[in-house]
Amino acid sequence: MDRETVIRTVLVMAIVLAIVSLWGPLMRRFNPAAERPSEAPRPETPAQAPAERVPAEAPSEEPAEEVPAPVLAEEVPAPVLAEEVPASVLAEAAPAVPVMKAPALKVAGAGETEAARTVVIGSARYGGDFDLEAEITSRGTAVRRLTLARHRVFKTVTDRYKKDPDEREAMDLVEPGAPFPAFGIAELRVKFAGSLEREKVDLSEAVWRIDRGKTGPTQVAFSIDVETADGKPVLTVVKTYSAEPRPMAEEESPGESPPQYEIEMHLTFTAADPRVEEVGYVLQGPPALPREGIRTDFRQAVAGLWSGGEVEVKMVPGGKIKAEKGAPAEAEAKTELAGPSLVWVGQVDKYFAVVMIPQKPSAEGTFAAGAEAFRYEVTESGEEQPLAGVRLLVQDLPIKPGEPLRHDYVIFAGPKDPDLLQESYGHLGLADLILWTRCCVDIPGLKNISKFMVVILDGFHALVRNYGLAIIMLVVVLQVVLYPVTLWSTKSMSKMQTLGPKMQALREQHGSDKQRLNQEMMRLYKEEGINPVSGCLPMVVQMPIWIGLYGALMVAINLRHAAFLPTWMVPEGSIFLQDLAQPDALIRWGTPFFIPGQSIPLLGWLIGALQGMLGGGITSFNILPFLMAGSMFLQQRMTPTPAAGGQAQQQKQMMGFMMVFMLVILYNAPSGLCLYIFTSSSLRFLEQKFLKKRFAKPREGGAVPPSPTKGKPLVSGRKKSLAEHAEAWVRKRMDQGKGAGKRK
Repeated sequence: MDRETVIRTVLVMAIVLAIVSLWGPLMRRFNPAAERPSEAPRPETPAQAPAERVPAEAPSEEPAEEVPAPVLAEEVPAPVLAEEVPASVLAEAAPAVPVMKAPALKVAGAGETEAARTVVIGSARYGGDFDLEAEITSRGTAVRRLTLARHRVFKTVTDRYKKDPDEREAMDLVEPGAPFPAFGIAELRVKFAGSLEREKVDLSEAVWRIDRGKTGPTQVAFSIDVETADGKPVLTVVKTYSAEPRPMAEEESPGESPPQYEIEMHLTFTAADPRVEEVGYVLQGPPALPREGIRTDFRQAVAGLWSGGEVEVKMVPGGKIKAEKGAPAEAEAKTELAGPSLVWVGQVDKYFAVVMIPQKPSAEGTFAAGAEAFRYEVTESGEEQPLAGVRLLVQDLPIKPGEPLRHDYVIFAGPKDPDLLQESYGHLGLADLILWTRCCVDIPGLKNISKFMVVILDGFHALVRNYGLAIIMLVVVLQVVLYPVTLWSTKSMSKMQTLGPKMQALREQHGSDKQRLNQEMMRLYKEEGINPVSGCLPMVVQMPIWIGLYGALMVAINLRHAAFLPTWMVPEGSIFLQDLAQPDALIRWGTPFFIPGQSIPLLGWLIGALQGMLGGGITSFNILPFLMAGSMFLQQRMTPTPAAGGQAQQQKQMMGFMMVFMLVILYNAPSGLCLYIFTSSSLRFLEQKFLKKRFAKPREGGAVPPSPTKGKPLVSGRKKSLAEHAEAWVRKRMDQGKGAGKRK
């Protein structure tokens, strides 16, 4: 046969084989009954059945009463079993267990027999044994109010005038008007044996029973039952709060006893139905704290999570929580804060924190499955403000009848004191809740500068008992330390004044070639030993100190309500310089003032930016920013400048811009920072005035007159000797004699 015949034969055989191989599946597809082979095993010999298929007619090995035929027929039709379900799945499901529908649950508390009641534990009384007072309602066992004792902090600076400390307005970290119940169980999940679903019930709105036998000044216990719809008990939940008094001071170190800012919370779940297998829940966290910051809102939801053997702090404000893309309009805006590595969760402000810590925290995790933050809106000063709430997600854990499941929590609610957080909660990372760099920019090392400023101020405060005087002492010390830098800067700028004619000659010679002009000017500076930026060096050196002090004044709890002027020096009701962490407020008014014209196109953007730099609405006239700007202007005028030319004009314009810029951005800044800059600029003005007398004034030709004395220059501070005084007196008399002879 030739080649073409062979090819045709091979093709025909391939087509025939393909038709034969496909004929059987095609017939089974259109006629399923044709698949049943004549040699199929009988029902009484199921062991000989092929492993990959279970005939639809084969009866189940389970008793009929456990797996009724209608259920199997409804859930798994015979044709599907025969063709589409994998053999491995069928093998595992062969001894099928019936899927039970979980019973509906309801809450059986005290709502039918008594109304919601409140219980107070701890005390906020001045001079008492407690540092916390908690008011807890039986509705949802929520903490309705959480108050700090008055002997350490109080809410407003005007409370300073009240003679009776217990009349001061206390600082509430959880307020009665919170939009959701704090520490309530928003969702309880119960899994029954044989059920794939988990029944859920809300315990945050139910009225719990108060256990009178376990309730007193330091403790309160609540309980509630979860039942089926027909009244059969399923689960009992017991919730206990306890507040411990402040520990006694040790005899070895007499003094004030350490503060106690903790409340313990215990949850116990006891199963009454043997069908209950697992229990999980969602625990509502504390709401956002009251706002204290004028310029910036420091309130955020926070969480600590294990990362590389250490606790990493994650924060999120309400404004950054957005709803997922594509979610319905009514969907809740929320975001995940932490997963199973969660250590704690809570809320912070600039000075205070409320943190819920599941016990026992470790790198292996706790019973918590994670935490999430959600966004909610509140109305403050007539405007909608987005805030962040938090929830603790607890994983589903096994539970057995007669074996209670207990979860313990520690709730820290107190000031963000660096020493307290580091000593008592350093292993949990709570010291990182102090937002040292939140007020400005996150510059490497700025956190350490702010901490160092606080240490120095605390040291000076221990000597003078006034943080305003401590700030002035800090300025004096820094001026002494930086005096060599100021001296070198002043000397360099004075030399620059002598270069006026040479600089003008260079401009006339290379005015058209800017690059060549700059090169020649740099060469001239190098030859004369002058640094052109030396005039700005003292300010550049102090700028990190300003920023670090700004951060310290904004978040250091010791500087909150720290007064500069004693109360007898200010009129009654005035808060002028009574809080160094706030503007000085020489004159106050109630309604905030906003710069008009923000609705004007283009111009409104500029006005809005200016309003933002002012820190929002203006509620007071502050005198310190104007004094600060004036002292900066005088100090700059006293600083030596180039004799003439464009550089002098540029420096003059820069001086004016910096004065206005500092006035705007620091108008609503803490008065302690304005006091620092005002004192620093005033001292530098006097310092420059003193140094100006020590340096000779340049003549019109640019030459420097000879020094009035020989030897060491006077700027060194050395006094003249007796011989030098005598020599100067003789020369003066001789000059007077020569002058008299010429007149004759």
